[in-house]
Amino acid sequence: MIKTSWPYPESPGIGRWGIPSSNQNFCEEDYVITHYIAEFVNTLTNLTYVIYGIHGLRRVQPQKDGGLFSTLAFPYWGLISVGVLSGWYHATLNYHSQMGDDLSMFVAVGALLHQLLTLDKTPRQRVFITSAILGTIIPVSVYHCWTDEIILHEIVFAIMVFLVGRKIRQLIRERVKNAEAKAKLVSIANWGLGSGLFGYFLWNIDYHLCKHVSSFRHALGLPWAFLFELHGWWHILTGIGAYMGMALVEYLVTLDRDKTDGIEEGFVWPIRSMLKNVGSVGPEEKKAR
Repeated sequence: MIKTSWPYPESPGIGRWGIPSSNQNFCEEDYVITHYIAEFVNTLTNLTYVIYGIHGLRRVQPQKDGGLFSTLAFPYWGLISVGVLSGWYHATLNYHSQMGDDLSMFVAVGALLHQLLTLDKTPRQRVFITSAILGTIIPVSVYHCWTDEIILHEIVFAIMVFLVGRKIRQLIRERVKNAEAKAKLVSIANWGLGSGLFGYFLWNIDYHLCKHVSSFRHALGLPWAFLFELHGWWHILTGIGAYMGMALVEYLVTLDRDKTDGIEEGFVWPIRSMLKNVGSVGPEEKKAR
């Protein structure tokens, strides 16, 4: 009889990067797959951010007002930084990599917030907005690293995410006149938010019910137990949600272009199929404006 699973190995507790020194150690058991990666699934699933970020850069790089270091590209660089630094954290579980993971979140949401708030602003206004964002993020980041205090970091991050979501919905109301297109864009925003919230739900199960989740994984054995590394699903779902938000912002801030057909070209799932439907009503929207 062919074996469909094998026993879940016991954690050696220490690997290539030494005894974990980070403040948080998630439910995935350390170094059970390889001596070189502390949390194998949690590390691997960070590729979601990197892959989506690279696709975003490939889309904006050839554009007239794009390029690898344009305003359109910065949010995607932020998404890549989340994947790289979070992967480093889960691979090593040391304190410094944890700080890198925490601060990468500010890079991604800060770049997106900057893109939204500086839209159609004068150079002087852009300087003020940029200074305000940096003047918030830098002191909070320094305080977070210096004192190892997480509450202020989480509050500021949550406020920035709220401002991004609010501004996206405001742009949909102001820049999209066609009711059908507006409804579809709101649906995209809701799907992105829902993906992130469901990921957060799984994160909490993984964090608060770790003992029960671990017992279930051991009963299943490998490789099926990988499917129940719930923090890994948090990475995948928030990566999808973040990309949906960034792609939606890119669409909204470039809506004044003459191109109305094939606007979905260059985007990837799930945005590609969703924007294809929106693009079909683009010409009417242009006339209404």
